[in-house]
Amino acid sequence: MSFNGMIEFRNENLDSIQTQTAGQQDEYTRIWQDVQRQIMGLVAAGQVDAQIGATLEERDRIFQQQAAGYDDSVTSQNTAIRNVQNIGNEGGAAMVRAAAGGRA
Repeated sequence: MSFNGMIEFRNENLDSIQTQTAGQQDEYTRIWQDVQRQIMGLVAAGQVDAQIGATLEERDRIFQQQAAGYDDSVTSQNTAIRNVQNIGNEGGAAMVRAAAGGRA
């Protein structure tokens, strides 16, 4: 948003933070699933003791629990970022109107 090219309010970097965070969530989940699949493949092939499979199931339960907490935190962070963007946009628009002689 700009006023005769003199005032500009930008918040594209906040969008970038949200996109990167979502990408990181996808990536850590993909990595965990790949590792789990490989280990369970070794257990199924008899190359690794079956006890590791039971341990992996417990670790998966812990991972899922912690990942859900992290995901909730990221969702809250993204909501906060959107709120900051909205407040910035509203405040910026009010300043532009005031600078143009309109009502804020």
